[in-house]
Amino acid sequence: MPSSTQQRPSSIPKAYAATLLLGVAMSPFIINLQGSLSSFYPSSSFFLRRSLSFNDIDKYSTLQDVNDIDPSIESRAKAEASDDKCSNMFLYLPDAQHFSEHGHGSQINTYIVSVLIGTYLNRKVLLVEPPNDMSTYAGASQFGCPVDAFEAIHMKSPASSSSTASNSWQIKENFPGGLSRLIDHPTWLSGGCPIPCADTYSYDDWVKIATAPTAMSTPISCKESNGRTVNVIATGGGEMRKYFRSKARSNHFIANERWGTKLGATLTEARIFSTLSNNAMFDYAVGLMIKAGFLRLQPWIARDVEMFIKSFDLYQKIGTKNQVYDSIHVRRGDKLIMEARDEVVKYWRSQGHSDEENLPTNYIPFAHYLSQFKKEECLVNQLGEVIRIPRVVYVATDDPVVVKEEIANLPNRIDDRTVLWNDCHELSFYFNPTDESAFHLNGDGETGFSDGTEDTCFNRYHRNIASIADMVILAKSRTFVGEFNSNWGRLMRTMRVRLDLPTLQDDGGNIYIDKKAGGALPKYSKTLDMRIAWGPRTPRLPGQ
Repeated sequence: MPSSTQQRPSSIPKAYAATLLLGVAMSPFIINLQGSLSSFYPSSSFFLRRSLSFNDIDKYSTLQDVNDIDPSIESRAKAEASDDKCSNMFLYLPDAQHFSEHGHGSQINTYIVSVLIGTYLNRKVLLVEPPNDMSTYAGASQFGCPVDAFEAIHMKSPASSSSTASNSWQIKENFPGGLSRLIDHPTWLSGGCPIPCADTYSYDDWVKIATAPTAMSTPISCKESNGRTVNVIATGGGEMRKYFRSKARSNHFIANERWGTKLGATLTEARIFSTLSNNAMFDYAVGLMIKAGFLRLQPWIARDVEMFIKSFDLYQKIGTKNQVYDSIHVRRGDKLIMEARDEVVKYWRSQGHSDEENLPTNYIPFAHYLSQFKKEECLVNQLGEVIRIPRVVYVATDDPVVVKEEIANLPNRIDDRTVLWNDCHELSFYFNPTDESAFHLNGDGETGFSDGTEDTCFNRYHRNIASIADMVILAKSRTFVGEFNSNWGRLMRTMRVRLDLPTLQDDGGNIYIDKKAGGALPKYSKTLDMRIAWGPRTPRLPGQ
């Protein structure tokens, strides 16, 4: 039976690889030059950063269009930040309970849950990472090492170092580690608050509290050095997700104006939010989070993702024109063994193959994803001729060699990368050009490299950038084709939710909500075009 295997595709773009190595070699010079100039010109630090950065870095800092974000929410939060507002805290420890070992989709989805729960409980939300010297990861983060992470004393690239040199590279003392190496946690969530009671509670103390079975139900109180009492809930991913599922199943999440305000809502938006329940409530909450710009990438991530994407042939085709494109996510790999197996069997049964031990393939064919580009979308001109619809399609997959072979065997080929599908869809396929043979953050699977290959923080960072580049492209596509079996598919659905507010009348503080035909209440949110290739059609709650 043919199987899906992870093989090495074409090599990484030379421009990207060369620039990364140049960045490693030049980082000490850049840091020293910046310091020297700043002593003479106070504004030179900003100027140098601006000159060395890419022009579109804001565009690559988020998984949504920058026009979907209201920057005044973060600006206002920074202006209003005060220690006096730091008395009720929600601490999420991503490294506790081993959630740092998960892939990108799982870690970001769990972060989304922390935002929803922390704001629901009316608390400032903080990420608490292990100190660099306590991290189990080389370079102090599961997301690897950008050149920015190192002290200026390093004057040569890791390629020219001795075999033990990588162990001596010093990470800057206050450089973000853990999940914070990836995500720039916003002030509108943290309130600009420091980690509470740092004089009396160590990281190990918070881990013990966060991993206790009663973590979510038993807040603790501690005193700051100035005598201020702080009420704290500290939790890891496991206990937090259990709490979220339990509350959601029993419909204990009740929308209210206070929760909406904590998510960045205006007064009117918060009042609308308070009228909603169940899935409509959570979609609206996510829409508020998107509007506030909750998932912002750290500047070094955004810079390197931009550099990487601009080396793609996809970018050469559409990037300079800001042309629309579509995307497909094909997750195979280790998901096929357990979680997706029943769906694979179900698909092949529908095709007339009943022997589960002798299926044509152990995965759902790529052509089935293409069935989402439907014949019903075809139009005809006045002469009765079918009008062709050109579509640039980005394919993100952990199985690129096999998927490319499937594309090569499709009928109605126009050229090496283009096929005519369902009479009118001219589908031109583009891929991530990375040379990695491993597509998971941890290696060739969730538990690392199957052959025992030793990892480095530099290799891990490269895999990180390649994956985040995929996420950015998928999230911003016009049409996304995928499935809800994978964390990535579920994350893409969350990141494609937007507020959809009609013009409302506010008479003396009362919001008039117009019912749709049949008496149904509007959702006040929408999801950008998303098509489910196989598996469950109903989306899960955000973060799940």
